[in-house]
Amino acid sequence: MSVQAPTEALPGRAVSLWRDGYEGSSRAPLSGEVEADAVVIGAGIIGLTTALELRREGADVVVLEGRDVGAGVTGNTTAKLSSLHGLSYGSMASTHGEQVARTYAEANEWGIGRVAELCAELEIDCELRRKPNFTYTEDPGKRSEIEREVEAAQAAGLTASLTSECDLPFEIEAAVRLEDQAEFHPVAYLEGLARALEADSVPVYERSRALSVADGVVRTEGGGEVRAGRVIVATQIPFLDRGLFFARAGVARSYAISVRLTGAVPQGMYLQAESPGRSLRAHPWRGEELLIVGGESHQLGHGDAAEKFAALERYARERFQVAGIEHRWSAHDFMPDDGLPYVGRLTPLSDRVLTATGMRKWGLAMGTAAARALADSVAGRATRWGETFDPWRVPPPSSLKELAVHNADSGFHFFADRLRRGSLGHLRPGEGRVFGDGLAQKAVHRDDAGILRAVSARCTHLGCIVRWNSAERTWDCPCHGSRFGADGEVLAGPATAPLEPVEPPKE
Repeated sequence: MSVQAPTEALPGRAVSLWRDGYEGSSRAPLSGEVEADAVVIGAGIIGLTTALELRREGADVVVLEGRDVGAGVTGNTTAKLSSLHGLSYGSMASTHGEQVARTYAEANEWGIGRVAELCAELEIDCELRRKPNFTYTEDPGKRSEIEREVEAAQAAGLTASLTSECDLPFEIEAAVRLEDQAEFHPVAYLEGLARALEADSVPVYERSRALSVADGVVRTEGGGEVRAGRVIVATQIPFLDRGLFFARAGVARSYAISVRLTGAVPQGMYLQAESPGRSLRAHPWRGEELLIVGGESHQLGHGDAAEKFAALERYARERFQVAGIEHRWSAHDFMPDDGLPYVGRLTPLSDRVLTATGMRKWGLAMGTAAARALADSVAGRATRWGETFDPWRVPPPSSLKELAVHNADSGFHFFADRLRRGSLGHLRPGEGRVFGDGLAQKAVHRDDAGILRAVSARCTHLGCIVRWNSAERTWDCPCHGSRFGADGEVLAGPATAPLEPVEPPKE
């Protein structure tokens, strides 16, 4: 469990472009007891859109957010609204059939259109810009894959085309091009939704992490309670284990930096077909255009985040005329074993608790469509996407291998990490390490003041041993995706309880 490079060696400032200097509203936490027709847990794009759709159905709605609006994955993406997701349609049609691929494309296209509609209707200034999206390759050997993806995307109902022309400053071999996609400022969009909800008498409570759901009552860490007929869990991965979603999806973390260029900034949206793939797109910031460079995906807890950021910087400097790096940030998403999102009932025998998860890194347009499907379910209506994304669908046999692999990996870490004892060694400010202390493991870090601090290394979800991420100064669980601050605070579930403070070792 090695110590990583100090954060001062990393590019840019450790904040997403969308969160840098953006002043949203400060909202009070829930205190006391309230009642509603529905409670939505999570104030990302799925949660807030679901709340808006439910309110327009006439429901009394309450929104609970564990941190603040936009603090989760929605505020830490590359913020593309697109139906073109790499080389997805060929494999999706092969695994699930062409009808499923068409449904997937239709839901994403609907989501893009719905975001644009709400921006216009609610007058949300989130810098929405319509752009073409490209999946490209520089490798002549992959041209045939691009050509097959164009055909598969067309068969799915998309107006995709084959091209070798783009506005990148280097040549490409071929690309799938899809017109009329979009990019936006996701935190500004969420804030617009939240304000629209509040103007329509829907309270949005921040710093109100939900801890449990039982008998129609949601209890929060601050002692608040919401009694509701329906509960929508929109927390990226359900914090309730009863649906076992944490075991049905792998966890992939990706990284991004924003770059100031001296030359022209490409205005298309791009995703490289090779691995490691690169995501590129422009965004206006303080009177200029920045280039967002993303990629370096890996399984959470298994990679060196510092090296991932450094790799993105190297790529940017090799391919563009870089004047400077402004921001660095990251996010992780849950990758369903059969490649399709889970939208619907948390458990197979009850529709009182619903969820949407497994957006496979494309949760903005798809998440918006998922919100509509959840609202339809609450209203008792069938949706055109419901059967395709039903969490309790029968998975294809080909997905069973993926299911076995990521659960075997989680099991390996659960046991093997307990046997790794190690030693504390010398920690510099900003560094951390897990080491064995008797029968337990302690997660120890040294803060900027030079003080040694420690928490239990056992994730409060299912007890896996966390790992230090010095690039972001977090403790990350390699098993199921929970993340904690250096002090043990929950940053991302499925864990709901913080890491327990323990006595730091003597130096």
